Amino acid sequence: MKGSKKLLAFSISILMILLLLASCSGKSSEHTALSENTTAISEPASALPDITSEAEESDSQKSFGNGLNSKSSPLEPKKVITTIQLSFETTEFEKSNEELNKIIDKYNAYVENSNISYNHYYNQQMYRYGEFTIRVPKDKIVSFKTELNLIGHMVSENTNKQDVTKQYQDTEARLKVITTKEERILALLEKAEKIEDIITLEKELSEIIYEKENLKTNLMDLDDKIDYNTFYISLQEVQKVSDTETKDTSFGIRIKNAFKNSLYSFKKGIENFIITIIYNLPFILIIGIIFFIAYKLFKKKKKKIDKIE
Repeated sequence: MKGSKKLLAFSISILMILLLLASCSGKSSEHTALSENTTAISEPASALPDITSEAEESDSQKSFGNGLNSKSSPLEPKKVITTIQLSFETTEFEKSNEELNKIIDKYNAYVENSNISYNHYYNQQMYRYGEFTIRVPKDKIVSFKTELNLIGHMVSENTNKQDVTKQYQDTEARLKVITTKEERILALLEKAEKIEDIITLEKELSEIIYEKENLKTNLMDLDDKIDYNTFYISLQEVQKVSDTETKDTSFGIRIKNAFKNSLYSFKKGIENFIITIIYNLPFILIIGIIFFIAYKLFKKKKKKIDKIE
């Protein structure tokens, strides 16, 4: 009986030891699994800086690549044709014309076209009028335009800018295509043996050369208009330049201009009256003589009538 109790107690002890070992083993494996899971979760977090750095490195490489592209192929400046129309008044036409020629020489410009005529008649006087087409280097137009104030009083101004960048690029692209086509035709022409083929290729080649020359001419014309801006200048000879009054002109300046214009009009009125008398003096003398003779005849006839009575 006692033996069986000892055996039972021993068995229970063994069982408890086994349960305790199993419990420790489960906790250890659980701890290991938890540790492994934690490691598995923490690995992406630890890898995140690497991903970020790789992204930053990729962005920096991309940015650096863009920088290279911008340096290797900078944006081409726009090709613009500028035309400026200016109108001037002057009381000294010869002096203004000479001053204009000096300015043209100073800025290496040239006169493309000019016309001077007497087309304005006022107060029995003829006034000259000049039209000038002047080509000016585009890097000197500001200084050139500023000095034009020396030739007279500017009364109007108009500036027009035409962007021909696309037209220029299209013409260049077409010229490259035509040049490539010409080279191919020449290569085929060297290999051609039949007369018909040679005639056909030569005809096509002549058309290509004609178009190529036209494209070159168009580019040269565009380059000329871009590099040399065009000024259309009109110069009108007048007795008195116009007063420039705006809404900002002060009342005192307006009174001064009115008084000056009044004196000018009075002076010119007297001058024109005297000139008119001088122009009509022969007629006045003839009419005076006729009236004088008529008066003498009338007076003589009246005396005879008085004697008869």
